[in-house]
Amino acid sequence: MICGKYFHYVFVALMSMGMTLILSLFATANNEGQSGNFVWLWLLAAALNFAIAFPTALAVAPVARWAAGKLTTTTGRCSDR
Repeated sequence: MICGKYFHYVFVALMSMGMTLILSLFATANNEGQSGNFVWLWLLAAALNFAIAFPTALAVAPVARWAAGKLTTTTGRCSDR
């Protein structure tokens, strides 16, 4: 098990990996179609994209968390509309 103090890094890594795999799957399918080396191209694209997505997500997450906190409320009643 990984120590709980690394939760943020593990969470961001799993989120960016999942998003990278899904987005690169569709981008590779769109660009290459069902070629013989589709899986190799997809995994290569995913690895390269993850190298960019993970540090970007680490940088953006605190700003997004702050903005979400400003846009939402924890007091009062939330409307169903």
